[in-house]
Amino acid sequence: MKLYKPGMRTIKTGIGVMLCVLLGYLNFNLVDKTFYAAIACVVCMQTTVKGSFTVGINRLKGTFIGGLVGFLFALIDPGNPILSCLGIITTIYICNLIKINKSITIACVVYCAIHLGIGTADPVYYSVHRIIDTSIGVLIGIGVNYLIYRPDYLGRIHNEIKIIENTSIKLLKKEIEMGVDIDISSLQNEITKLEGLYKNFLDELEYRNDEVDDKEINRIIKTCKQIYMHLQVLGHMKDKCYLNQENFIKSKDLYYELASDVEVKEDISPVYNYHISMIIEKINDIRDIDDKL
Repeated sequence: MKLYKPGMRTIKTGIGVMLCVLLGYLNFNLVDKTFYAAIACVVCMQTTVKGSFTVGINRLKGTFIGGLVGFLFALIDPGNPILSCLGIITTIYICNLIKINKSITIACVVYCAIHLGIGTADPVYYSVHRIIDTSIGVLIGIGVNYLIYRPDYLGRIHNEIKIIENTSIKLLKKEIEMGVDIDISSLQNEITKLEGLYKNFLDELEYRNDEVDDKEINRIIKTCKQIYMHLQVLGHMKDKCYLNQENFIKSKDLYYELASDVEVKEDISPVYNYHISMIIEKINDIRDIDDKL
């Protein structure tokens, strides 16, 4: 079994839960039941601050609806099986009615926590404190994610672009030297990874003051996809193809040296040379755009 060091999201989740428990332990009258605050904090600890904020808002909406319905049904007969069914139906119906579908699950959980867990407690006190506990957990989760070691997505994007550039160069070299079908799935995987980083970067950008032209990153992603497309076309060419002199020179600029048995012939494989030329051009475009970021 290979062991990995815990990621920052894992560490921040632990810190958030510690703060929730600490508030209850110090008895600041902020958290009545640390369990609900800690659970809310864990759920809200997402990959990005925007993700935490979105999940947190949905959880607060669901908590309020579930708390309100749970309070009303607890006034009638807490723990009643029939009311448990009717309360869940009512909770889901209200969430759908006011279009907060993503809050349905937590609304139902809060309803059950109040209706089934209230015991002999005062309904008003119990319901209000479940809402307060959850709200504090949400705020702690968002706060920790915002303040502690926010990921450097721009730096990761730069690294991923460099990986894609090197992968493209290696795949093109194999195509030129070997002239057989090559596996380009590795390039597709790296492009998918870059798209994920870009999405997270855009989410984080809303909460940063960085001056970054995100359109340039989008251009790089499109350029990477074009390289992949040209490599796909080359992979479907079954006939023997030859580099022309122009592409041979361009290729040597990329690799400094090619295999000695690479043949150069003019006007033999125009389609092949078109795609080779486009790949080289796109690789150089990636370098130029990346330097501007």
